[in-house]
Amino acid sequence: MDTLHAATRIAACAAAAALLAYAGLGVAQDARPTLEPAAGTWMLGLAAQGDENSNSSMLATVNWGVTPATWLTFTTSRSTSSTNRADVKADSIVLGVDHRFASIGVAFDAEHWGDPGVLETQDLRGTLYVDRERFRVAVTYEDRGIDIPFTVTGPLGRQVSRTVNVPAHGVALDARVVPAALWTIYLSAGDYDFERDLSLLPRIGRFNLLSTSTLTLANSFVDRVRMIGMQREFGAVAFNFSFMRDRSAIDGSMLDTTSAAVLFPVGRRFDLEVQVGDGRSDLFGTGLYAGLSFLVYGR
Repeated sequence: MDTLHAATRIAACAAAAALLAYAGLGVAQDARPTLEPAAGTWMLGLAAQGDENSNSSMLATVNWGVTPATWLTFTTSRSTSSTNRADVKADSIVLGVDHRFASIGVAFDAEHWGDPGVLETQDLRGTLYVDRERFRVAVTYEDRGIDIPFTVTGPLGRQVSRTVNVPAHGVALDARVVPAALWTIYLSAGDYDFERDLSLLPRIGRFNLLSTSTLTLANSFVDRVRMIGMQREFGAVAFNFSFMRDRSAIDGSMLDTTSAAVLFPVGRRFDLEVQVGDGRSDLFGTGLYAGLSFLVYGR
């Protein structure tokens, strides 16, 4: 799993959680109209982030209820790493479907990410989850293909273009627990296996710089992810704190990210979330980032 994909999933999950809150199933239902999940219910999310290393990202996601039990998701994003990092501008498109059978559900999504001529990935993910009033547990399997194009110069000066393909597979476990009224705890763990030795791939040092972005904006190579977070509600306002630790599959270096966010209504059908965070890398020190997310609900 790469950290851009993680960020995309986090944004989509946050949007879905906000939609459930708006539907009267979570926070601040006294501040919003009651909207039971039904066919035609939708949510639009827009987000932007930037950090002190001139990395930036923009994301848009749409969730649409085809039926009360079936939801479609479309997410697109653009991430840019600074020229003193990997100098990559990449676009991502994610298509997903989620269907719930009572308290058990399944979800599938497909994603393409890349900067043509630099680095591209294709991902397929399947999730099985149990969702009850006070807890949710999900297991996700991911199959991923990574393409790295490069050019080499032969002994006679001729340039030859080649592409290295790296298959990868991963399993992640996510949990949400409501231990008491107004409190929610989030846990996540993922482990990923790359079928080739990443340290031997061409230009891999350049791509390893991507994992040092405090925003985890662009495609990096991690083989382990751990996250813990909590949310506390105060009326119509929700505060969220989280800590994430990623390990590079290239050299084993660690990236720790601590973040805080506050979500509050700015209208009858609108929410705004403000995020700030700090990233700490074994190799490249620390960095700060900030972002905004705007959520719109309707039917």
